[in-house]
Amino acid sequence: MSRPDQQEPIVFELVEHNGPDAGTDHGDADQDGSPGRRAPRLPRVPRRTWLVAVAAVAVVVVGVTAVDLVRDHRRAEVMRTSPIGVASLDDPLAKAWTVPFDVAAPGGDQTFVDQQLLTMDGLLVVPPGTTRGFAQVDVSTGATKPARVGFEDVVAVDPGSGEVAWRVPLGENPVCGPSGYDASVSADELVCVQGPADAREVLTVAADGGTRTRAADLADGEQTFPGPDGTAVRVVRTGSAAEEAVCDLGVCTPSVLTEGRDVLVTAEDAATGAERWTSTLEFEPVEVINCQPLGDGFEQGSVDADRVTVLTGAESVTVDGCGISGVLSVRGVRLDLAGESDADVAGDPGLSSHAWVNELGPDLFAVESDPMRTVVVDGAGKVLRTLDGWMQGGNVSPDAPDDLWFVTARSGGYGFEAVREDGSVAWKDMNSQRVLLVGRDVVVADRGSRVVGLARDTGEQVWSWESGDMAGMARYRVLTDGETVVLEHMRQEGTGAGLLVALDLGTGEQVWDAPLAGSAVAVDGHVVEVGPEGLAGLG
Repeated sequence: MSRPDQQEPIVFELVEHNGPDAGTDHGDADQDGSPGRRAPRLPRVPRRTWLVAVAAVAVVVVGVTAVDLVRDHRRAEVMRTSPIGVASLDDPLAKAWTVPFDVAAPGGDQTFVDQQLLTMDGLLVVPPGTTRGFAQVDVSTGATKPARVGFEDVVAVDPGSGEVAWRVPLGENPVCGPSGYDASVSADELVCVQGPADAREVLTVAADGGTRTRAADLADGEQTFPGPDGTAVRVVRTGSAAEEAVCDLGVCTPSVLTEGRDVLVTAEDAATGAERWTSTLEFEPVEVINCQPLGDGFEQGSVDADRVTVLTGAESVTVDGCGISGVLSVRGVRLDLAGESDADVAGDPGLSSHAWVNELGPDLFAVESDPMRTVVVDGAGKVLRTLDGWMQGGNVSPDAPDDLWFVTARSGGYGFEAVREDGSVAWKDMNSQRVLLVGRDVVVADRGSRVVGLARDTGEQVWSWESGDMAGMARYRVLTDGETVVLEHMRQEGTGAGLLVALDLGTGEQVWDAPLAGSAVAVDGHVVEVGPEGLAGLG
């Protein structure tokens, strides 16, 4: 005898029926009284079996949900590591918190706000900003007078809650670094140089807001600037003075300076002043018009042959001035020389040509020169690859493979090629202006009025998106969570609200859009809007 819970095979038999009583059991006999068959019935399923079945379904559902949650959590954590990565872009972004600036930017469409940003240990760190505008131009000299806007101190904000983690007051004429406009620069220390010209100080700010200050101790003619990797960069001209020159209404006499002073560059530990490395940039012949002074305090038409400025990247230092140009890594290695052209500048045999250096990532640089050539080097100057064309695709999703490089095609600079590790071309797209995003499966490209998604392995067009509502707007930045790409559109004339447009990476379907008052940046997986009046968390 079988066990009570054992189920017999289930057999279905089609029974014809008509009328409302067709499903009613009329007994064991046909209408004529003769014995008839019973309508087949499903075997009785014991209650315990039903409970087991329901529990099994529940386990499957819970298991699938748990796998999805784990996958989403892992994806979100990966996205937090990227300057364009957001934990989730499933829903339209709306303001979750606001932090007003100490000094809001003045209104009007003639103003440019220079607001630098960086990230430190998951916090958005905002040094004081400045604003420049046509209304601030000195008619007699042509110089602009920047006005302080934004925060008066260095302020660190939690991007998830909007809580101000710490504030560090600054002194007179502060310059801080490293930093950038899109919060893509991440650092363990922020270095600020502050104080009057005759008593400059070097301030080091740690990720927790702790500070150390020391006197810069500048010699006559020396300047110091914030540098990367916790350094301060000291520069000074050396050698004999350059020949005198003057410019009048754009005509300079002489037109070219053939002799000038070199620049000694010294990187020192910002906190202690200990020397890390030195490098000398030699003077090279330069057109005098490029040696006119910048800023206030100079007469119109004057020439500043000793002018030197330093710009700080995440892992490099750009030194620029009259007859001086060079990019050095945090190790003190000249990076721009790796891409230096063997040919002189056409028409100016006495002038040299230098390469552009772009930071690709940790200890990785693209050195671009003419004719269209890119040399990829590390911080020691070691050449890793040479590419025919200029690098594209700076916005790379952190979940994307790294087996392809995207470079501008040599044929006129329009379109791009996907190049394999061995240098061969996997595919090319000659219809796009630029790469907007390199995703896991799709490369998003800009075609002017349209945005297209191209299969990453073949270059075949997967989808296309365009909208008539984008008139007068330019695509400025992208954000992604690995499943969605958000295109940041801003007004070309610089006034009015912008727009965020979210597209499904797999289909190109528009998922949502949201207004934008300033610019949107990704910080530790969150989206922060940087507007003229302050910061806002978008979630």
